[in-house]
Amino acid sequence: MKKTFIGNEDAYKQLTGYLDMKHPGPLILYGKKGLGKRMAAEETAGAILGCGREELGHNVDFYLLDKQNDPVRVEDILTLLEKSSIAALGTCKVYLICHAEKMNVQAQNKLLKLLEDRNRTNIVILLCERDTLLDTIKSRCLTISFFPLSDKEMSSYLATKGISDEDTGLAGFICGNCPYRWKEASYYFPVLKDIGMQIQKISTREELFRVFRLIQEKDAGEFYAVHSGHYIEALSTIQYLFFTLLTVKVAAPSYNMQESDFGNLKDLYTVRELSVVCSEIAKHQKKWLTGAYSKNDFFDLVRSMVRV
Repeated sequence: MKKTFIGNEDAYKQLTGYLDMKHPGPLILYGKKGLGKRMAAEETAGAILGCGREELGHNVDFYLLDKQNDPVRVEDILTLLEKSSIAALGTCKVYLICHAEKMNVQAQNKLLKLLEDRNRTNIVILLCERDTLLDTIKSRCLTISFFPLSDKEMSSYLATKGISDEDTGLAGFICGNCPYRWKEASYYFPVLKDIGMQIQKISTREELFRVFRLIQEKDAGEFYAVHSGHYIEALSTIQYLFFTLLTVKVAAPSYNMQESDFGNLKDLYTVRELSVVCSEIAKHQKKWLTGAYSKNDFFDLVRSMVRV
């Protein structure tokens, strides 16, 4: 099997071991978006079916279920079950289910029938970003975890993309050290970097309202409206700035930045206040993931950053 993803050598070793099995069973590739799980799954499927990854789309024994932003429902799994009743042209069929964390309970229960194929003529590969699968699903699968790169690995990767040393810290942070998220993040990175620089220059906390364009009602440049399509990354930019300053203030001995690198911001918050701000940002990141988030929530966050 060809290694198509960066880092995660342990995951690669486990995948090659999986392929060495005489009768490989159902498989879960678990980890954040942007770590190369999809490429790894396709290479694995190709190895099982005896074809190249680029040939999978023409292989009648390969089935891809990718609902992208939509949940995987019972009817989607029923369609796979219907296909499983048709004999494979080769020795088996492979079903690749993307975004399995969005599969509802009813769909997961229906999937058990495919996972319990003792003859291994139907092999299911699940890609999962969050630990939301039922125990009955996980107990029937081999799980291989993919982890974010180390700071050094991510910096090396970003350097190959032309990112300067001074920007690799922020760029890696907003990508969560997941290299394949950078392609998309590179489009809005310059704007987010500029906002970070503006925050560093504020002389009073109240100026945050100006930086985030929250003073004028219905401002077209308001931070949340502009960046809602990549809000986690936008929040991570703010979090990186405050968290890095907090780290510097508590005198991390090996840290390569000084308080003077943060402009006026270094004088506006105590260590305790920086810690509170970082906690508030983390809470908002979690709330965003629930889908129940609005411009008012962002305004509340900025207000808490001002009044902390």
